[in-house]
Amino acid sequence: MIRRILASTSLLLVISVVAYLISVSCANRGNGPQGGPKDITPPRPQRSIPDANSLNYKKNRIDIIFDEIVQVQNTFDNIIISPPQKQAPTVKAIGKKISVELQDTLKDETTYTIFFGDAIVDNNENNVLSGYSFSFSTGESIDTLKMSGTLIDAATLNPIAGVMVGIHSDLSDSAFTSKPFDRITKTDKNGNFSITNIRSGKYRIYALDDVGNNYRFDMPDEKIAFSDSIFEPSASTNVVADTVYRDSVVKLSTGKADTLRLVDTVIRKFDVRYSPDSIVLRAFVEDYYNQYVVKSLRPDVRHFSIYFNAPNKELPRTEGINFDIGKGVVVEPNTRGDTIDYWLKDSALWAIDTLKLRLTYMKMDSTHNLVQQTDTISLRSQKRRAKAEKNRTQEFLTLISNAKGSINYFDTIEISIPTPAEMDTEKKILLQRRVDTIWQPQKSAITAIDSVGRRYRVTATLQPSQTYRLVVDSASFRDIYGNVNKGTTFDFTVKSKDVYASLTLEMGVFTGKEIIELIDKNEKVIRRAIADKQKVRFDNLDAGTYYARLFVDLNGNGKYDVGNFAEKRQAEPVYYYSKSFELRQMWDNEEYWNYSELPILRQKPQEIKKVIERKK
Repeated sequence: MIRRILASTSLLLVISVVAYLISVSCANRGNGPQGGPKDITPPRPQRSIPDANSLNYKKNRIDIIFDEIVQVQNTFDNIIISPPQKQAPTVKAIGKKISVELQDTLKDETTYTIFFGDAIVDNNENNVLSGYSFSFSTGESIDTLKMSGTLIDAATLNPIAGVMVGIHSDLSDSAFTSKPFDRITKTDKNGNFSITNIRSGKYRIYALDDVGNNYRFDMPDEKIAFSDSIFEPSASTNVVADTVYRDSVVKLSTGKADTLRLVDTVIRKFDVRYSPDSIVLRAFVEDYYNQYVVKSLRPDVRHFSIYFNAPNKELPRTEGINFDIGKGVVVEPNTRGDTIDYWLKDSALWAIDTLKLRLTYMKMDSTHNLVQQTDTISLRSQKRRAKAEKNRTQEFLTLISNAKGSINYFDTIEISIPTPAEMDTEKKILLQRRVDTIWQPQKSAITAIDSVGRRYRVTATLQPSQTYRLVVDSASFRDIYGNVNKGTTFDFTVKSKDVYASLTLEMGVFTGKEIIELIDKNEKVIRRAIADKQKVRFDNLDAGTYYARLFVDLNGNGKYDVGNFAEKRQAEPVYYYSKSFELRQMWDNEEYWNYSELPILRQKPQEIKKVIERKK
């Protein structure tokens, strides 16, 4: 009996093992062949017609054969022919071959370079052959000099990608505005550029966001950069020695063996350095106003607005066609000057279904000059007059104020009103402070801060860690339509001084023209200060992370100014503190800043640096 049990147990064990092996085998069967490692190698050129750097080549077609099937992507944005071509080349990828046909007649004794950028990728994994270029010459020699550097935005120091950089052997200022470049390239994804195959000589260098696609600066909205220097490219050869050692086993006096390193060979390598190789170009768009009317709206019978694409340096002239705009109309430009609101006080104007007017303003013409322009505008109300009349008798003014929740003791209290209004000085607008359970009046004053009475300022001295109430009597404000406000109260608390931090910057360089800005990670300006002394202090800062930049206010107008090519004027210099400031509550921080100490390309912290992509 025992033998039978043992035999059965053994049989079950064998069956279990076999079943497990079968299951494992079946599970593995589903995985199949895994293949080799993923292809991460970009395509490689094998040969070409003509050979790279060929001389006396006069044909317009170039064929380049690669080691695998290739594709060409974004031909227009990636591929650049230098010297620049009037007609775009034809570029085709067929199997392992890329063919380029130049449409322009080739110049004699000229080195041509086809810069492919990131256009060439393999067919399977889209591995990019980045920065590949092909050169040949129509003459007896090929030019070999180079100039390289980086293009950054003048105001933010961010690198700019995909923008043309070119050189002129014509050193006159007019060359940039009237002639195509001698040789060109484009900045890479990091804003770096390298102009190759340059002939010996003297050159000026420029960057151009070529909106007109004509290789010259002739449109005011084109981003440009220029250098004040004249460059003469050169090459120098340095000999670099590389020592190769061999090991030799020697017997020491102690009888032990040791390995002795002996010089086997000294290999000398020739390193060619091209200069200049560290040009920094600061790009900007000149200050101009491509001004025009974006839209005009009449949201209700009492009000219409005209929107411009850019601020007006002066108010446009308006003339009513079917109404008298000088009678019962309140004109309100916004603070930016790009929107103008017109409030109709005269109810007779409300009855006009469609208002017609002439608007005369400065508009940019096709030659990019500001000229006087007169437009005829028709304005039909988006709300029916009857509805507006009905609502008119039921309206109360809604008062809006920043005096709510928690505010800083140095904040300015404001009251805003939806329509132009006047304040009734006989009514009470009181600021009160809570002392224990009693609201005590505080000394305050209220004044209008705009021309039409839509914004008012309450001036008072606020104490930290105190609770206040702003009490506005009913009918304190009456708008131009006769509407008044209801009685309103605003309760708020003033923050304690213990929640703030401070930062003092001791300036290692100080000219008296520096304007320093504290910014957040999005480069929003939190505070601004004019450096009128060696130390600049920022008080009452919320705890958090800050960054600092400054610009040198060369003309003393208190704002940042871009450059102007015709005036040979660069944009005002901008600098960044290279690190962030981590400010904590109740901390008094002091830092030293010599803004000329670091090269400009190493100043801006990486965490807020962003590449500016050229707009397609």
